[in-house]
Amino acid sequence: MVSSIDSMRLWSQQAALKAFKEVDQGTTSNSSTSDGSSMSLADYFYSQDNADDDGEDSKLSALIASLQQQAMTGGATETDTEDDGSVDDMSSKAFMKAVQEKIDALKNSPDTAAMAETMQEALDSGNLTITDVVAGQQITGWNVADDGTPTTPTDTDISDWSSYLKQHLLRDDNGRYVRNGDSSHQDKTTGASSYFGMIGETYYYLSWTKAVTTTASSSTTTK
Repeated sequence: MVSSIDSMRLWSQQAALKAFKEVDQGTTSNSSTSDGSSMSLADYFYSQDNADDDGEDSKLSALIASLQQQAMTGGATETDTEDDGSVDDMSSKAFMKAVQEKIDALKNSPDTAAMAETMQEALDSGNLTITDVVAGQQITGWNVADDGTPTTPTDTDISDWSSYLKQHLLRDDNGRYVRNGDSSHQDKTTGASSYFGMIGETYYYLSWTKAVTTTASSSTTTK
């Protein structure tokens, strides 16, 4: 049986997916290696396969079906261990390990490698903020590998992803999301770099200020 929180997350994910499709028509990045049934919402958000409308609709339908299956199975992951806690717990070591795994995965893609490096710097320096607006929690990331100091989640406003992303992601005059030179997005409320993606089986909004100045981030593009 799908719990109320799973139902809320699923609805919110689908709403965000619809919002991205509406705003990012005609799209945007280099082709993704994931197929429709296994890709995450973040994969779709960052993909640029120039597919026609029918192909996009099929991909979206397969992705929604995948999200529904995740909710039905409770989003179990193999990252959880008894000592590390649960990936679903933002205060746990398991969650921060999953954050590091996400950053490492982004480093392995040419499209997101530069962004991942700035995220890594932010994590190492205590400047990476991770937000789950559906649960209404926010935490400052810490580096497990370097025995960083664990932080405690704080409460934040509860919202749905569609509303939150429309409020926070900067868009140009044509309504398209603005990206930095490293492929990250801009949070128009803070000016920070940002990324929206899945950690474990839940979507999070990651934002950060750069630990060092890089020339790659000085320019912006619209995708």
